[in-house]
Amino acid sequence: MNNYFKNININQTFYNNYINYFIILYSFCLPISRAGVSLSIVLIFLFWILEADFKRKYFEIKNNYFILAIFIFILYSFIAVLWSSDKIFALEYVKKYYHFLIIPIIFTSLKKEYIDKVFSAFLLGMLISEITSYGIFFELWTKEGVSPNDPSPFMDHSNYSTYLAFTVFILMHKIIHTDDLKWKLAYSIFFLFSTSNLFLNGGRTGQFSFLITLCVIGFLNFKNKLKAVVLFISLGTTIFVSAYNLSPVFKDRFDYFLHDVEVMINEKDFSNSFSLRVALWISGLEASKHNLIFGSGIGDERENANYILQKFNISNDNFKQETENSIDFHNMYVQYIVQLGIVGLIVILLIFYLFFKLDIRDKVYRNLLIIFLILYFCHSMLGNSFHINQSMVLFALFSSIFITISKYEKLKFS
Repeated sequence: MNNYFKNININQTFYNNYINYFIILYSFCLPISRAGVSLSIVLIFLFWILEADFKRKYFEIKNNYFILAIFIFILYSFIAVLWSSDKIFALEYVKKYYHFLIIPIIFTSLKKEYIDKVFSAFLLGMLISEITSYGIFFELWTKEGVSPNDPSPFMDHSNYSTYLAFTVFILMHKIIHTDDLKWKLAYSIFFLFSTSNLFLNGGRTGQFSFLITLCVIGFLNFKNKLKAVVLFISLGTTIFVSAYNLSPVFKDRFDYFLHDVEVMINEKDFSNSFSLRVALWISGLEASKHNLIFGSGIGDERENANYILQKFNISNDNFKQETENSIDFHNMYVQYIVQLGIVGLIVILLIFYLFFKLDIRDKVYRNLLIIFLILYFCHSMLGNSFHINQSMVLFALFSSIFITISKYEKLKFS
């Protein structure tokens, strides 16, 4: 009997080790390969099943409010299919939330000693992505569909800029908290490399999120709040001015943004990039009033928003749509208040609140949690981040890492 249980423990250890290896692979592939991410998910899930130990896993999952909130969001989204007119489209839409199912798997399997390795694997993937980006920018090589004017090699520029922004903050903490001078120098070079790349590409979402996060983190970490505000506004201004003068891509995108705002205010023209988003946000908020509690359903956004869009002279040709009746409002909060109503929006905000309230005492990890939350919250204001693959897997990986850190800290201090 003792040999039987000993063999079970050996098997569980074997499978758990491989789960951790595949989580590292998942983190590495995140910035550079969708196929690698998909393969990693399959392998992680397979070995998680083979590992068994379901009683412990069930206990850990049912006692984690963050994971339960994720489950409630997925369940409520499936329920919303019932009052969606195009149920096939709605099911396809909701099916993408399978990416979030990796969260409880990582939470119940990731070992404490592998956490830093997962961060390092992500940084290594980002390094490869950035080298590829610089090569495209300097026209050393080409990649189909990617321009030197917007060198985002493996994903759209909005998501790439957010990945870069988080990379910069991880490296900032590595520089501050690493004692080895060689590594400190290496991280410093990588930091400059990443910050420059952030402003070389056309993703204003990550750039905006980066500058906002920089100011907030400075404010939270300095006892002298006035000094913190002055210091980080000065730092943000220096970075902005440098980027504007040194990066033609950033300069062109910012000038276009100012022109867009000017035309929107003076000529009431909402057909350009930012102004179109403003029109979509206003239309979405107005449309949400018709089904405020439970939402209009998934794929039926146009039903109540169309007449408002017409006031802005916005036609179907101005933006992409997945079906005749669907609209991407380019704002996650607007998207879900239209689709899922106040109930759905409350669930989304509850997820963020529970994430923020995670009990992490380690100052570095606590800072990185807040940084990630602010970046992702800002990112979600300019896109439907819970429905874009690169945004979803980014949230899935790092939310699962932080709830795992919180779990180990509770065990340590209990």
